[in-house]
Amino acid sequence: MQRFPAHARTIVLLLLVALLSFVSSSAPAHADDPDKTLNDVIASAEGMFRAMKNRDYPAIWGVLTSVSRDTIVDDTRRETARSGGKEIPKAEIRRNFDASGPVARKYWDGFLERFDPDLALSLSLWEKGAIGADRAEILITYKTSEKPALLKLFREDGGWKVGLVESFWGRK
Repeated sequence: MQRFPAHARTIVLLLLVALLSFVSSSAPAHADDPDKTLNDVIASAEGMFRAMKNRDYPAIWGVLTSVSRDTIVDDTRRETARSGGKEIPKAEIRRNFDASGPVARKYWDGFLERFDPDLALSLSLWEKGAIGADRAEILITYKTSEKPALLKLFREDGGWKVGLVESFWGRK
């Protein structure tokens, strides 16, 4: 068996230590912590329902997935044109939602006339569904329901975003 000189062993040992510290520092601190991931998922979902309850429209918009935001903008544009309003460019509607302007406020006011966030916050049982690296599910069962609603969340921009459209809109 061949032996390496002491300085070569030292260099190899230093390289291994550097590699291990790089690998451990580049991985998210909670990547292997399922409790932290579950807490983050629940915090995002609960944050959306609390924002709805408080009518904090910028907070609602901020926790939605890009798919949900795009769909809401498209639906709003279509409905505005269909109801006899002028044709509003998609980018303008998007800016309005980003700034919580009058179109966004009207949309969320209408949405919250038909949906009471307390149904999810106070009157339902929440259970952990499947949780993966970039997808998560929460099962929300209203007190008189036999089947739970499936709330889908997705990891985007370094955090968990709620798939409002992905969870509750019917297939188009």
